Amino acid sequence: MFEKFQNYIAENSLCSLTDKIMLAVSGGRDSLVMTDLFYKAGYDCIVLHCNFQLRASESDGDEAFVRSVASQYEFPVYVEHFDTESYADEHGISIQMAARALRYRWFNEISKAHHVEHIATAHTLNDSVETALLNLSRGTGIKGITGIPLVNGIYFRPLLFASRTDIDEYCRTQGISFREDSSNASNKYQRNKIRHELIPVFEEINPSFIHSMQDNMKRFRESYQIFQEEIEKQRRQLFIQADKHIEIDLPKLKKLLPLSTWLYELFTPYGFSMDQCLNMENILDSDSGKQFISPGYRLFKDRNKLLLFKSEDQGFKRYYIDSPESKATLPFSMDMELLERKDLHSFPDNEKTAVFDLDTLDFPLILRKWQHGDYFFPLGMELMKKVSDYFIDEKIPVPIKKNTWLLCSGKKIIWIVGLRIDNRFKITSKTRKVLRLQLYD
Repeated sequence: MFEKFQNYIAENSLCSLTDKIMLAVSGGRDSLVMTDLFYKAGYDCIVLHCNFQLRASESDGDEAFVRSVASQYEFPVYVEHFDTESYADEHGISIQMAARALRYRWFNEISKAHHVEHIATAHTLNDSVETALLNLSRGTGIKGITGIPLVNGIYFRPLLFASRTDIDEYCRTQGISFREDSSNASNKYQRNKIRHELIPVFEEINPSFIHSMQDNMKRFRESYQIFQEEIEKQRRQLFIQADKHIEIDLPKLKKLLPLSTWLYELFTPYGFSMDQCLNMENILDSDSGKQFISPGYRLFKDRNKLLLFKSEDQGFKRYYIDSPESKATLPFSMDMELLERKDLHSFPDNEKTAVFDLDTLDFPLILRKWQHGDYFFPLGMELMKKVSDYFIDEKIPVPIKKNTWLLCSGKKIIWIVGLRIDNRFKITSKTRKVLRLQLYD
């Protein structure tokens, strides 16, 4: 295991002995094995631990344990406490998403403060396989089945070569103590269902399933790399920069097969959705003047060309959703679903899904860009807040602010789309029917 660890770091140029490494250490077996390996390899490390205060004395016990381990290895340790539940309530997101957001925000801040460019997380081969299967279950392209990336900015995963069996064996032979997170046993989380229920079935069929998936994901990554190189090659040939726009030769574009996949890969970097790309195929032989709008671009059909322009300010542009059952034309892909309250078994665990009390809504709903002076009541709050102040507090970047849409019921904002719903339209004990909205990339 130790030799494999060293070889994996060297082969992938993840870091060097002269680098200072921050280690994300929860107290579980994976992060404790990672800490032990870095120590034995002679690296200069700092231990980071997040106390999310979600499991009462268990969380405090994890913190005390991590502090003790860091002391044994003579690694400095930094601990941050989070009120995770309040953050989740305030932002209208799941506990898991809240913990992730808080964790990485703090990691980024402390790495900058200490001028550290490497943060190691203890994701393993099993974690990567679970991610690929989770993405596959939700619907994905090639990239989604490549697993967890080895490097993502300042973050790297030096244990992606190791299976959970490898980790357990290392703990046994090296006498590594660790803490067990009780939530790992619960199947209420999708990842745990895959871990405890789905993967064991695959392992009954193929006892070497995890390592077979390791080989599969390697081939998927290599295929994706080849795939992307060909996409960029075609983009360079087809997308010709004119004065203030890009021109795409239609006859050449139509020769690419399968056309729908090419359209998706060529145009999604400009903000167009899968649904829009599928509809593009239908207008290639239509009359001039047809157009598609993404958050940042406009695509026009002009005889034998497509013209791609950066969008000007569209603050005046409005879209209408006439009823919950209507198929509205919107600048992005969004599904609508009506549910009985009893059929809503859990609240959304991501910012692209929103649920509302249908009886509080007045149709048609209006989709428009935000404007200075807009107010709303953020989920979990009883006081008004300026949308502009919300953006500042949440550190929303300017390009995202510029392209943010508001969904409104009359003059009232019900959703800063993809970010936060309004407290006045939330699900309550009196809710009878639910409107569920789902955004898609």
